[in-house]
Amino acid sequence: MEISTMPLLTPSGKSFSLHKLIAMSTMLTPSHGVHLQPLNANTSEAPARQLYLSHTIQEYFRHVFDALRGSESSLRRDRFQIWLADVQGHIVQLEKESYKFEQFLEAIYYNYALEIAKPIQAQDLSKPITNYFISSSHNTYLMGNQLSSKSSTEAYKTALLQNCRCIEIDVHNGEPPEKTDTISSNKGDHKRHASSSTLSSRAAAAIASAEEKLGSAKQKIVAKTLGKELKVAEDGEESRRPASIRSAMVGEPLVLHGWTLTAPVGFRAVCKTVREHAFTTSPLPIIVSLEVHADHEQQELMVDIMKEEWEGLLLDKPFSTCHPEEMVPTLGELLNKILIKVKKAPELTQVSEVVEGAANGTTGAGLSPSNSDVFEKKATTSTLSPSPSRRDADSSQSGSEDDRGSTKKKAKICENLSKLGIYTHSEHFVAFETRSATKPSHIFSVGEKEILELHETKRGEMFAHNRHFFMRAFPAGSRFDSSNLDPSVFWRKGVQMVALNWQTLDEGMMLNDGMFSGSQGWVLKPPGYRSEDVADSAAAAIMSPVSAASDEPLLCAAAIPYKTLDLKISIFAGQHIPIPEDETEKGFHPYVKCELHVESQEELDGEPIANGGKAKEGEHKLKTAWKSGSHPDYEGEVLNFVGIRNVVEELSFVRFKVEDSNYSGDDLAAWACIRLDRLQQGYRLIPLKDVKGNATEGLLLVKIEKVLR
Repeated sequence: MEISTMPLLTPSGKSFSLHKLIAMSTMLTPSHGVHLQPLNANTSEAPARQLYLSHTIQEYFRHVFDALRGSESSLRRDRFQIWLADVQGHIVQLEKESYKFEQFLEAIYYNYALEIAKPIQAQDLSKPITNYFISSSHNTYLMGNQLSSKSSTEAYKTALLQNCRCIEIDVHNGEPPEKTDTISSNKGDHKRHASSSTLSSRAAAAIASAEEKLGSAKQKIVAKTLGKELKVAEDGEESRRPASIRSAMVGEPLVLHGWTLTAPVGFRAVCKTVREHAFTTSPLPIIVSLEVHADHEQQELMVDIMKEEWEGLLLDKPFSTCHPEEMVPTLGELLNKILIKVKKAPELTQVSEVVEGAANGTTGAGLSPSNSDVFEKKATTSTLSPSPSRRDADSSQSGSEDDRGSTKKKAKICENLSKLGIYTHSEHFVAFETRSATKPSHIFSVGEKEILELHETKRGEMFAHNRHFFMRAFPAGSRFDSSNLDPSVFWRKGVQMVALNWQTLDEGMMLNDGMFSGSQGWVLKPPGYRSEDVADSAAAAIMSPVSAASDEPLLCAAAIPYKTLDLKISIFAGQHIPIPEDETEKGFHPYVKCELHVESQEELDGEPIANGGKAKEGEHKLKTAWKSGSHPDYEGEVLNFVGIRNVVEELSFVRFKVEDSNYSGDDLAAWACIRLDRLQQGYRLIPLKDVKGNATEGLLLVKIEKVLR
């Protein structure tokens, strides 16, 4: 990609000799047909970047250059190549016999020897789709909090363009034509005979006529549930809500968060947006997770709309060589395809038999595991009301239908919609021993709290299940502010889809960025986590490599690549660090905090996970002293992490945060998150993102010394 270039000028405006200015300009605009590549050439999410180095950063590179050349006027090729191999970890065959300083910089830049993240090699598409982690979104349609924000197609566009590959659509009945309403002409009131299936969409539509009451209602909800304020939409946002309602074609399904004050958007509009942006940045498949609250007539409309809008993309029948009862496809077989995740239609004969048996009191010990599975699933949609467990109480607050308790009536799925759940059909989680838990195409959607409970009680069974079959984790319903869980905890349990609230940039989303950056939304699981790593014992599969009691290695049926890490990070300087809002260059005092997100010994031993799996700034963290201004010089301050045990590189992360030191609280200025297996050694430039997740001109110069043993 050809982009404009600029010379290496100093931010302080110091004058250079004409010769040096010409040399530096030549470095960045080579005359022999080579175009300057962006620093993150392997990452589709990041825009092309000009190389600009401040005077301070140049001087650090000059110290390296001078040390390498010694008393000679230029750097010999043999010395340069040894340094590239030993310090930078790059085997490069250089062409010149010797190098001046500007040529030295040019060579390491064009050989990608300054990038902090290792380029991702060609994706292995040969594994079954259950063998990959998938970048996933929760309640994708929402622009803000879970209670009162608006739904928008823009949220889908944003997620898809950032290579989100599993999106969620909550579907409710659309508004019927006005003639179906009952109007009282005497009193002038407008009454609708709303069924329970359409109640949520009508409640959302009523927002337009109740704006004067909405503000106080929100504050009461917030005070009662959170004890603190949520960000309430501005008046301008509220006034746009009727437009989003009218944007839906009359009678067609709507997308919104049910039983809340969120405003809807049309299902067709969402499908159009998905088609427009689904494969703009990646050909890898998209899984659409449907949460269906619409009646059968509206479900038939959903099927028609999806087949119309996604023609040629929607996977609407199984491959002849891949029966869903026997196997799932490989990733390479599903390029440019949209898969539907939805529940199966109820089997009426089985439901009637189970309900009849329940009435006769014969459903206890006489049920086989498969029949009891049917009973568990069907009871939630029949007249039976099983007593909610603690698991149900937690899950019932969630916005995901598959694992929500029986406190809200679910819509039964019609046959035509059910048929679209081919290799990704939803199953309500009951136990790992049920027949449904061995169907190749099933997906268990499980709330974050229940997964943490399973970690304590059934971690071996859960890990063994997730080697072969899909599991999806979603945030607890108590996260009304759209905050996120720590996804790394759940990836380490083998959970393929960890659904996050993409509208909130917090630790969870930063870790998600570190996991999937440059991968186009699908990442192959590490050894020990895949279906090919067959274990003789489910319980042994997740055991710690070292017993806490005896310090002796435990026998693992499948090897998980645990290692011990020594990581030394030298922080030299920064440039163009974004200054927080309401701060000045003079008052800006940035420091760098480095956090390691790795598995703790307690987590490995199956003990309760600290902080309930919530974000906690990493298990290990260190920071530099603060400096002044947007071009700080940290003078090579060292942050040393020694003897970090039980590390799986592919599931561990280094997070860099630049924060503004002040008395009232330190504000985040910029950040970067890199997966440990992609963190490259040597002198590296870290591109920084701002507090909204946007790429900036900000850079950090660091030296990475990483030893895994």
